[in-house]
Amino acid sequence: MERDVQIHSKDVDRLRAELAHVVAYFHELGYERCAMFFGWAWQKMADKPGLGMKSLDIPLLELDAEIRRAEDAGLGNFTEDDVSVEFKGLTLKFQFYHHGGIHLFYSEPNQITRHFHDRWQAEQLEPMEFEKAEASSEWQSVSSESA
Repeated sequence: MERDVQIHSKDVDRLRAELAHVVAYFHELGYERCAMFFGWAWQKMADKPGLGMKSLDIPLLELDAEIRRAEDAGLGNFTEDDVSVEFKGLTLKFQFYHHGGIHLFYSEPNQITRHFHDRWQAEQLEPMEFEKAEASSEWQSVSSESA
């Protein structure tokens, strides 16, 4: 079963703070690298082909700087264009979405998913949860106690 806990905010600084928290949290867990993926909108400039739709393996502590470099080059904007972040060996993915939100996709609740759900709830970011059964393409809203 696929699950998704998500938050929405138009406050770019707030969402950047959550990106910084993702970096700090996983660095504290011992992760040194992450896979990041710029969504298709990041390739809108013809003189910088190939940025969108590619997964990059980068040092975790350079994640924000990598996004800012792309923004500074005029290739896209954080929270207006998709950025995904994954960690080797984990079956979860953070997606910082173009609609000003963060999705945490995962298959089974664990300590990490509970941490982010609880954090977002404590920060009054009103996390919403959804799940999709294996044979379905429809997301269903679920109670907030499963993360």
